[in-house]
Amino acid sequence: MKIGITINEVLRGFISQLAYTYDKYIGPLDIKEDEVTNFNLIEFFKFDDINKLNNFIYLEAPMEIFAHADQLSENLMTYFNRFVEDMKDDGEHQIQLISREVNKAIPSTLFFLSKTACMVTDIKFVPNYANKWDDIDILITANPIALEAKPSGKISVKVKASYNTNIPADYEIDSILDFIKNEDLRNKILNTNKRNKGWLKGRIEN
Repeated sequence: MKIGITINEVLRGFISQLAYTYDKYIGPLDIKEDEVTNFNLIEFFKFDDINKLNNFIYLEAPMEIFAHADQLSENLMTYFNRFVEDMKDDGEHQIQLISREVNKAIPSTLFFLSKTACMVTDIKFVPNYANKWDDIDILITANPIALEAKPSGKISVKVKASYNTNIPADYEIDSILDFIKNEDLRNKILNTNKRNKGWLKGRIEN
């Protein structure tokens, strides 16, 4: 089984770093991270239009936003690397990191993975959020657009965030660490048998 894991708000603090970078280069931003309640970022970051927002994120300040962002929690990559090695040892599951990136955000994300010593060898950049589902069986993500694009026959695991509260998923977790550390939960997700039993819908609340 192939497990896709997205980077933003799963491993990397994207929204907080975007807010920091905006404040640094453009001006004070009167909003807190948990007040970003949907993924239409133009509603929360003051740009004239979506093209100027995208230009700032992907061309003007991608090193600040993507490369210099922090891990979502302390020592997260240490736990994640151990998990990746365990998955390699069991030989039953593959891990793929997936990120929707364009232009200078791609090398900036590779810099982030390098500085955090990420040991995943299968890294994929896709042009749109729906492509995150290509060639995988399970997607672990906080991105609401990717969650809504889930094809039939695959499993979605939502990492809860302020902007995906009302987006349905097959499973919900507070952090990727729940999937890493809770073996019972992980086995439940990995052993979901859609073909014979239909969707085993579940919400994991901590």
